[in-house]
Amino acid sequence: MEPNARRDFLLGLVFFGTLALLLYYTIVLTGFSLQPKTELVGWFPDARGLKDGDPVFVAGRDSGTVREVELRLDKPVDRRIGVRMEFRGEIQLRRGYVMRIAEYSALGGRVVLIDPGPPTAPPLPPDAELLGQSDPPALESLRDLVEENRDDFRELIGNLRAVSDDLASGKGLLGALVSDTKMRDDVATALERIGGVAQDLREGKGALGALVSDPETRDQLLSILDATATTLQDFDALARDIREGEGIFGALISDPAMREDFASLLDNLDQASASLVDFADDAASGEGLLGRLVRDRELADQAQRLLDDLAETARRLREGEGSMGRLLADDDAYQELLRALQSLNRQLEDAREAQPVTSFAGMLFGSF
Repeated sequence: MEPNARRDFLLGLVFFGTLALLLYYTIVLTGFSLQPKTELVGWFPDARGLKDGDPVFVAGRDSGTVREVELRLDKPVDRRIGVRMEFRGEIQLRRGYVMRIAEYSALGGRVVLIDPGPPTAPPLPPDAELLGQSDPPALESLRDLVEENRDDFRELIGNLRAVSDDLASGKGLLGALVSDTKMRDDVATALERIGGVAQDLREGKGALGALVSDPETRDQLLSILDATATTLQDFDALARDIREGEGIFGALISDPAMREDFASLLDNLDQASASLVDFADDAASGEGLLGRLVRDRELADQAQRLLDDLAETARRLREGEGSMGRLLADDDAYQELLRALQSLNRQLEDAREAQPVTSFAGMLFGSF
């Protein structure tokens, strides 16, 4: 009895497993759910192969199933196809919604894509008629693109054929690279040298390598560039001031009177320089006092002795030697001299005031 029991157990397990599998796929394929369902009807100009059971995506999420696709020839062209959709749960569309039939994948199949609209928009009324669009298949879009740009595609194909012919015959740079071995070797050598330069840069060799790898050198270069930029800005400001007539140079350019004064000053400087040249020539030739001093050794020695005497006199005056030195250095001597001069001045004043009386008395007594 034990083998029979084991056989019956296996048969029961297979039976109930098959039943559970069928139940599962039935629920999945039919979209069976105990949740409340919502139905909406959308109108499209073309079904594009949409059929019952195709999925409906709301904001990119599988939310429902197509239950019926109806053809209504009595409707306008943009509403010939009515699609009844069933959703698992409540769906609220708002103004600005988008609904379209599109390809499910590159391998085929159709799907209804719904964008419910912005959340701030007002909701649609329950009796609103929903309108959608039908996207053409990818191959059909490609065909339309080719049809609309047939001439351009022909020209493109012709250009590609011409390029391939040039490559095959060795024309142009690419053709020469393909057919000319020497040029190909030269290009390979150039690329190898470029690789060597890049390696030197990474290793910090050379001036550019130092700039890349040495922060101090890079900072110095940036400082030089900043100083150069500042200098150029200063030159630009100077040029702007000159154009606007500001500053000395601007006034020289824009003010005729100052320009004439500056020209007169240059003439005077030129005449003065010419006079200095003549004076130097006279001195070199021995003319004039400076020339005699330069040429005549005895006169130069006398001038030197005179300067030495003047220096000695100035030294004695500064140190208070002699009468004049004492007057300059000794305040008491200076004050006595000042009092003597004041007394002499008073006596001269008295003599001058008494002069008429003396003259009259002389005349009077001299007459007797």
